[in-house]
Amino acid sequence: MVLNALEGCSIVRPKGFDGSVEIVRARSVARTFPTRVSGGLGVCLKRGVAHEVTSNGKRERYPANSLCVRAPGCVWSCEAAPVGFLSIDIAPALLPEDIQPHTMRFVTPSLALDVQRTAEQLCSPDALLREQSLVDLILAIVDRGGVGGGRSTDAAIPMNRTRERLRAELDRTLSLDQLARDVGVNKFVLIRQFRAHTGATPHQYRRLLRIERARAQLARGEASVDIAHALGFADQAHFCRIFKRVLGVTPSAYAKSARPRAWAVATPD
Repeated sequence: MVLNALEGCSIVRPKGFDGSVEIVRARSVARTFPTRVSGGLGVCLKRGVAHEVTSNGKRERYPANSLCVRAPGCVWSCEAAPVGFLSIDIAPALLPEDIQPHTMRFVTPSLALDVQRTAEQLCSPDALLREQSLVDLILAIVDRGGVGGGRSTDAAIPMNRTRERLRAELDRTLSLDQLARDVGVNKFVLIRQFRAHTGATPHQYRRLLRIERARAQLARGEASVDIAHALGFADQAHFCRIFKRVLGVTPSAYAKSARPRAWAVATPD
C-alpha cells in the first residue's frame, strides 16, 4: 500500500501561533508526495531508508535517517519510499527576513534531537517556552547552514520578485505580460529562468501557493467554499480536487485534523 502525502498522518497546529506552525507525524509506510511548494520553512526528520526527491527541478538524494530543510518557496516532490517522519512547518511571518529561497538542504543529524524536543515544547502550556523553542530551532538551522541569508544575486532578484508577486496576487487574475513587466524581464526570459530556479511555471507555482494558503485558512476554521472563491479556484469541486491531489486528503479531512490545539507536556525547570 502506498499512501499519498498527508494521508494517514497526525497533524497539529499548536495554539499560540495563530495557525503559523504545523507539526506532522507519520508512521513508517510507503508514501509519495506530489509536487508542492513550501509556504514557509519546513524541517523534516526522516526515519527510514535513503530515497530520491526533487527540489526546484533538481534530483536530490535524501540520506537515510536524516534531516532536511526546505526554505520558503522551495518546490519539491518525492517518489514512494517506506519512511516515517516528523516535520515542523513555520510560516514566513515567524522567520528572519533575510532567509533566501533555495533547494532542499540536508543538515547535521545532531539537529534531530532539537526537532523532536521542539515538537513537544511547541505544544507546551507555557507561552514563553513555546516561543523560545521555536526561535532556538530556527537559529540552530541557520547556524548549521540549513538556510541561506543575506543579499540575493543579481540573477535571482527577478525570480524572487516573481515569487513575491505571485504570493501577493493569489486571489486575482494576473497575465504573464503584466507579471513580466512588474519584475523587469520579458516573458520568455521569465518562463525560462523561473522554471530553471523552481522546476515549475509561474501558473503551477501560484496554484501550489493557493493550496498552502488554503491549509492555513482551513486550520483557522474558514469554510472550504469561501476559501475556493477567495483564492480564485473555478469552484469548490475544483478546489477539493486539487487540494487532495497535492496533499492526499480532502479539505474537510484536513480541517478536522489540523485545528489548533495544545496538550500538556513536561517542561524543563
